[in-house]
Amino acid sequence: MTKPSKFTGLGTVVLALVFLVAIVFAANNSTVLGWVIAVIAFGWLALSTLVYIGVHKAAAFGARQVKLAQAEMAQRNSAHAPADGGTRLVSDNAGSRQAAKARELKLDHSFKIISVQIGVVNDYLGKDDAMVARALETIDITARNGRGLVNPNWEAQEAKMDDAMEKKNAARAAETRPGTQGPDDDQPVSGVVLD
Repeated sequence: MTKPSKFTGLGTVVLALVFLVAIVFAANNSTVLGWVIAVIAFGWLALSTLVYIGVHKAAAFGARQVKLAQAEMAQRNSAHAPADGGTRLVSDNAGSRQAAKARELKLDHSFKIISVQIGVVNDYLGKDDAMVARALETIDITARNGRGLVNPNWEAQEAKMDDAMEKKNAARAAETRPGTQGPDDDQPVSGVVLD
């Protein structure tokens, strides 16, 4: 329950003062009109007190309901979030203006995360290796998520390129092994020997 502000009950205080003044005048003069004014002032005082209490309770109830709704929404969103924490496209329709805008915003956010983590690496380099490792891991995850936004099949394409590079490196290594003839082994070696 929240605390009411300083001037919230000002009207009730004014009505209470009017009631007290009416009581004092009615008691001093002993007139019927004074007592009627005192009863009317008491009625308004009671009514304003009830309204004040009702509004305050309704505001507190509304605040609790909003907090409960926010908590339920956050729980529902976390239950439906992907387990790997990855970033997904909003729409399969790549030509959609809304999907393009969402992708741009996510990419912008990814770049901001990477910029912040680079600052963390610079601040903690040589001071806290664990913090640097976490920052580098965050940069790696964020970069992978960003690449997934630009090209959802980037991992498969990168695996194909890695396989092709391994085959090429293996072929080069086979060409330059001792006892095998490489492309330049037919030519004599020439040059100056330095001591």
